[in-house]
Amino acid sequence: MTKIEHVLFYCAGNTCRSPFAEAYANWLKSTTYKEELKDVEFDSAGIYHYYKTAQPKTVNYLNSKGIDIGDFKTKKIDSQLLEKHDLVLGFEQKHHINKLKRKFKNLKGIDEKVFLLLEYAGEKENLEIEDPFYLPQEEYNIVLERIEKGVIKTLKKIIEINKS
Repeated sequence: MTKIEHVLFYCAGNTCRSPFAEAYANWLKSTTYKEELKDVEFDSAGIYHYYKTAQPKTVNYLNSKGIDIGDFKTKKIDSQLLEKHDLVLGFEQKHHINKLKRKFKNLKGIDEKVFLLLEYAGEKENLEIEDPFYLPQEEYNIVLERIEKGVIKTLKKIIEINKS
């Protein structure tokens, strides 16, 4: 397998799940996996463009872990962004994976690099991660904790792939 140097997390609006995954992956890169991930870039985008910044509940959760999302600005996924990335990770089969593969079906290699985060991380069941947008903060945090676990497993897998 070829090295993974560009990872894109994406969700519906790039305001809850994907900015969290990007910020958490970058935080792990800067703290735990400095050397192992020095050549890997993480980014995020949304299928739609609803808001300009991450949701306050995402920012609150990141802040509770000592992670600063900085001046994060949302962006919409497009073919250029997809072409740049070696690995593209979504959170829902119907609303993310299937929709993206249909919309960009003519993009070379799309089927080989688009996965559910938890599927890529090696999980076998309960692979979908719901949109926490309307949930109260406590339930919202539970969704983000699932993403955390998936990101950690994914980064470990990327490190192993890049070693070979």
